[in-house]
Amino acid sequence: MDRYKKQFRRPQTAFEVSLEAEDLESFGYAVRDWQHELKQLSSRPQFIDCFAKTPFLMQKRFSQGDLADAYLAGYVSFLSAAAGIQRPEWVDDSKRIALNPWFSSSDRKRLLVVSPVSLREKNIFAVPENVVNIRSGRPRVSLTQKREKNRLRQQRYRTRAKEQPAD
Repeated sequence: MDRYKKQFRRPQTAFEVSLEAEDLESFGYAVRDWQHELKQLSSRPQFIDCFAKTPFLMQKRFSQGDLADAYLAGYVSFLSAAAGIQRPEWVDDSKRIALNPWFSSSDRKRLLVVSPVSLREKNIFAVPENVVNIRSGRPRVSLTQKREKNRLRQQRYRTRAKEQPAD
C-alpha cells in the first residue's frame, strides 16, 4: 500500500531498480517497470546511461537478494550485448552470482540450452525479455525537451534581431 501512496515513478536505471527492491517480489515488479522505460530508449548512449551507476547489493537487504543481484547483472549484460555496447564493470563482480542455480520454469532441460550466456554465467536460467530498440538517426526526445529547445532557439533569434541595426 505504501508503494501506491507515493507518486508513482518507474525506475530509470539499474541503480534505481536496486533501490526499490525490498524483497524478491518487489524486485520483480521493479524490473518489469524498468523494462517499460527501456523500451522507450533508442540510442546506445541512452542505454549506457541506464547501466552506468553501480546498483546496491541486494543480498545484504533481503533473503534471496543474491538471486536479485545475479539476475540484474545478467540482464544488464544481456541488454548490453543486444545493444552492441560494452557491459559495465560492475556486472563482472563475483558477488553478483547466485549461490544456487535458479530456473524460471520447471522445464529445466530447455532452459539449460536456451538461456543466454550472460545469465547462465550468473547461475540464472531464464529467457529474458529483449527490450533493446536501437534505431538509426537521432534519439527520441520528449515533447517537453522539444519545446524547451525551440524556446531557446526563438530566444537566440530575438536577441540577434535586436542587435542588428534597422535599415
